[in-house]
Amino acid sequence: MRRILAADIGGTSSRFGLFEHLPGREPELLESRSIPTASVRSLAELLARLVDAGLDFVPAAADRIVLAVAGPVRDGVRCDLTNAAWSIDLRDPKAGLPRERTVLINDFVAQALGCRTGYAAGSSIVIQPGVPIPAVVAAVGPGTGLGLCALVPLPGKTSGCLPLPSEGGHAPLAFVTPREFEFLRFLQERTGHSHAFGDIVVSGRGLTAMHQFLTGRTLSPAEVAGEIGPDSETTAWFARFLARACRAYTLSVLAWGGLFLCGGIAAKNPFLVTHPEFLREFTDCPAYGRHLAEVPIRLVTAPDTGLHGAASFGQALLQE
Repeated sequence: MRRILAADIGGTSSRFGLFEHLPGREPELLESRSIPTASVRSLAELLARLVDAGLDFVPAAADRIVLAVAGPVRDGVRCDLTNAAWSIDLRDPKAGLPRERTVLINDFVAQALGCRTGYAAGSSIVIQPGVPIPAVVAAVGPGTGLGLCALVPLPGKTSGCLPLPSEGGHAPLAFVTPREFEFLRFLQERTGHSHAFGDIVVSGRGLTAMHQFLTGRTLSPAEVAGEIGPDSETTAWFARFLARACRAYTLSVLAWGGLFLCGGIAAKNPFLVTHPEFLREFTDCPAYGRHLAEVPIRLVTAPDTGLHGAASFGQALLQE
């Protein structure tokens, strides 16, 4: 039996899954554990906590180890985590993992790959049926930050794709109306940044800031989500900004093959993307509105999509 240890190391939680490699089938999850990312200060400490949490397997013994990390991966071996105070470098002997069997990938590469699995398909919601065609597929997800990834079809192959990681969540985000520009000034004063971008608007902290601006109430993202609903002004605003980010990315990578929406904020609160403002804003493009209306859009609500995507990446390595 060949085993894959997959991890989705995000700004909030680090989730691990032990999978069985099944040729011709998707990897099968045997057991999983979750550890708060902020509770550790290194990969070695995280792995030690994983064993303490009762994982019935020695992490270094896996046939393939895939760590999906929230941040840009450099040289395939190191990453400064975007929303955590520590880094990962597989060349460090203290990391405690076999370099020849371990790989780092961007966490949203794992999310995008996970969206294509049967695990995710079984719990997805159609936002726009569109017209499916063989073309680039995009994945966009608001969570601790804003994640983006494009999946490019491989020439001459009926399956498989090339994932293109992105740090577009740090690119400037457009503000349009006078009221939105008031919100921009609010964000500038709140953060000290010269401009606003996806990570601070279309994210958990963005939801908190948006709700505070509109209502004067200072709540955590979870508290905001519990207070708002389909008819809330905060919901309409968040749906509009998320759609604007999705439209920009879809046009940037020509994702006519489809758009997956994922990430904890949208997955746990589907009304943020089923709100009419989402599709109105997504298709609001003078030149390409008709094309955007034909993009299939699905909301993926499965909780461990990134974990399954990391496992599928590991399975592809085992099959090479």
